[in-house]
Amino acid sequence: MKLNKIGLALSGGGIRALLFHLGVFEWLAEYHLFEQIKRVSTVSGASLCVGMIYSHSNLHWPTSEEFLFQTLPSIKESLKNDLQVSAILDLMISPKYWNKKVNIIARTLERKWGVYGKLDQLSGDVTWYINCTSFETGKRFRFSRENMGDYIIGYAEKPNLPISEVMAASAGFPIFIGPYTIDVKNFTWVASKYSDGEQFYSGFKTLHLWDGGVYDNLGLESVYKPDKGGELREGVEFLIVSNASAPIGLQPKAKLLLHKNIKRVLDISMEQVAAVRTRGVMDFIRRSGQGMYFKIGNSADDITNKSKCSVELMKHLTEHSLPREQATHAMRYRTTLRKPSETDFQILLRHGYEVADCTYQCYKEGE
Repeated sequence: MKLNKIGLALSGGGIRALLFHLGVFEWLAEYHLFEQIKRVSTVSGASLCVGMIYSHSNLHWPTSEEFLFQTLPSIKESLKNDLQVSAILDLMISPKYWNKKVNIIARTLERKWGVYGKLDQLSGDVTWYINCTSFETGKRFRFSRENMGDYIIGYAEKPNLPISEVMAASAGFPIFIGPYTIDVKNFTWVASKYSDGEQFYSGFKTLHLWDGGVYDNLGLESVYKPDKGGELREGVEFLIVSNASAPIGLQPKAKLLLHKNIKRVLDISMEQVAAVRTRGVMDFIRRSGQGMYFKIGNSADDITNKSKCSVELMKHLTEHSLPREQATHAMRYRTTLRKPSETDFQILLRHGYEVADCTYQCYKEGE
């Protein structure tokens, strides 16, 4: 298995996703694979994760060694600050931001987590795609240092937007946080190559962007084409999907709290979309051998049993990995921006690393 020209699709899931993906990045760095990453596509909590990586690496994509010995320790220190509590306190002090909670989160990212810079200042060979959902078109609206937009609206080149705002937009879950707004007239737009020659649709004065997970919580489309049986995007030869989504579980209908029922319907819809996307990409990985799928909650027992690896490898991996109970605990960790306890922090980080390593060791043995 050659892990060359890697494309990463990283799911949402708040702090749970941020820490799980950090564990996956730690594994990639230990195998000296940071230098093979070419595209990174993120949603929500994953966008917070990758934004932190850039901000704690001088806005440059780090090498494997830089990530392990500089970036990761710096991120760990910043995450000791509680983003959610700080944002709520800011909102109480500045109630004028009540309808602009995304801006509060962006400001808190800067003050508490050390996020800084603008999209067009990012450097390195990696292209980072930050995914949102457009209310106006119902499509995936993506940001990168090259451009922003969707295939209906069109694209604006070199968006001079703060990284903190784009991260917050990607994590702006409907109902609780609200949309990130873009004033259309502030940018020059060109038609998408997929728009059949039509010009930019100019009927909207403002665009409203929400959490990218509403459209696709895996963030696949920037690294993988799901149609026609699946195909990797240009420049990508190996796909890694890291899914830190939590199951929605059982929940009774609320009698008085309408927002809970609305959120439940949204969660159901998102889970069904994710299930369809997962089946498609898993089928592609099995047929092509050009990818791996990491799922939060999978213990070493689960991974080794499904892969039918040797007894020796199974014993080694299960003896040196978290037990199933702690893997399940990581999966069920709430979707929030609250600071986790030190124990939960370590479990989530280690779990991400171990899911990646166990999956890789089993795939490698089966070659």
